Amino acid sequence: GLEAAMELRRLRGLTPASARQLFTSTVAPVVDYASNVWMHACKDKAMGPINRVQRVGAQAIVGTFLTVATSVAEAEAHIATAQHRFWRRAVKMWTDIHTLPETNPLRRNTDRIRKFRRYHRSPLYQVAHALKHIDMETLETINPFTLAPWEERMQTDIDQPQDSQTRAGVYMQIAVSSSARNKLVGFGVAIEKQPPRYRKLKLKTISVTLGARAEQNPFSAELAAMAHALNMVVGVKDYRITLLTSNKAAALTLRNPRQQSGQESVYQ
Repeated sequence: GLEAAMELRRLRGLTPASARQLFTSTVAPVVDYASNVWMHACKDKAMGPINRVQRVGAQAIVGTFLTVATSVAEAEAHIATAQHRFWRRAVKMWTDIHTLPETNPLRRNTDRIRKFRRYHRSPLYQVAHALKHIDMETLETINPFTLAPWEERMQTDIDQPQDSQTRAGVYMQIAVSSSARNKLVGFGVAIEKQPPRYRKLKLKTISVTLGARAEQNPFSAELAAMAHALNMVVGVKDYRITLLTSNKAAALTLRNPRQQSGQESVYQ
């Protein structure tokens, strides 16, 4: 890690943003290699070499002195601390283990990792103990799937204003929106329907409380609102139906639904 940081310092004339990106992509992975195993034993004096890498990296980014404190150098260079990177990798690893299939041996041994032992503790025990309050069993399972070339796909337009010509004739516009407030997540649906023969416009609004904020988010609520709105117009004929949403992520999910969150709503 120190060698990689010294090589970064040899590059002259880099902007702080470019040097910071190089540090994150070239130096940090070398230092953090297999940190999930040895991070718990890296304390006090063992942190000396890692702190020196951090100081050299900060010097390459903003030109700090090597004698400055590590925390000050990290703050001036706007780089994450080593402990922060270690725990971020540990949390990702712990989450990835719980998203493995049930047939995987590591997935079946998560309960054994959590067991309390005085001696011969697994390096993952402290990770499991620190994250014991996070319910990993309620994680959403995203199963990738493929769409056949002949299957009909939903057409999406991102940031494209609607002209007046597309609204001529018999049409139906459905606007959906989601919100999170007071620890609850819900969505609203507004349907504007123009019947044939120049009849009066019909407007219908719906509001639904989806669930608690700990279980849902505005993105999943937006997908649920789309599914609810489209289920309401099943069987409607001779109408040009337009679905409007301000959530760009939800619109992109409908364009490429193969491996996205909210599969239950996308499937509907």
